[in-house]
Amino acid sequence: MNESKRLSTWKVAIISILVILVIGIVIIVTLPAGAKNSDLSAKLSEIVGVVEAKTTIQDPYNPVTNGFVLKSQMQLQTKDSSHVRLDLSTGSIVRLGPLTIFSLDPQQTNTQGVISKIELQAGMIWIILKGGTVDVNTPAGLASVRGSYMYVWVVPNSNQIVVTCLEGHCGFTDAAGNVDLTSGQKIVSSNTNILPTVEEMDQTDVQSWLANNPEAAAIATQIAGLLASSTPPASSTPQASPTPLASSTPQASSTPLASSTPFFTPELASSTSTVIITPTWHYIPPTLTPRPPAKKPRTKPKPTRTPIEDGQ
Repeated sequence: MNESKRLSTWKVAIISILVILVIGIVIIVTLPAGAKNSDLSAKLSEIVGVVEAKTTIQDPYNPVTNGFVLKSQMQLQTKDSSHVRLDLSTGSIVRLGPLTIFSLDPQQTNTQGVISKIELQAGMIWIILKGGTVDVNTPAGLASVRGSYMYVWVVPNSNQIVVTCLEGHCGFTDAAGNVDLTSGQKIVSSNTNILPTVEEMDQTDVQSWLANNPEAAAIATQIAGLLASSTPPASSTPQASPTPLASSTPQASSTPLASSTPFFTPELASSTSTVIITPTWHYIPPTLTPRPPAKKPRTKPKPTRTPIEDGQ
């Protein structure tokens, strides 16, 4: 009799433990997304120029080399003519351009996957997403990519921002609201209180991807072909006059014309010599001041002799 009681007691204890375990698993599964954070990290490679990092805001920057692992809350910056590749712990690829200040925030998970959070104070970033979502928080607003290729450029010390969505679904949110972008679209914004208009990417945007992201070559080439097929006929381009008019005053024909490319697009340094994108503001043609025709030196006329008449 006592033995049967002991068995019953053990059965009750085992059942109670199993119930507690099941309840614990259910609680973990149903936790809010914000409660399941994990550290996000990135391994550096393909460094060109000078790349520096610091552990906290108070610490000074120190140069880093290939293989350095950037962890959450650390800050990374690239110097002029410098860029670097970062492989996130989520599998996504991030590339930074020159004069960029960048950091990682703790990532979150939800029913749709992993949300990687990035702080971009200034500079350029190209993202090739390998699942989940990446949110890029900037002084000008929040750019997000849910798949698969997005570029963000924040002009230093300003609210000017450019977001291009090479492929997939991207978005941008500021104080005025949010806009959605799909493959081959972009936004250009300089006012956080005005919702930017969605535009088509141009060939300069595509060449920027090709010059800085070999992983995006296939997609970028495809988008470039689509843009070329939708380009207006060349007849809209002013033709050169067959008989130029002579003029002593040089004309301003050498001044680049404004295009749909933002005026603040920088020169993008690349580790290859494939493409270099030159901005409109980076080139200032010299002012041509016509010189007056050279004056011939004055010569004093020689005195002429007055003929003496005969008989005088």
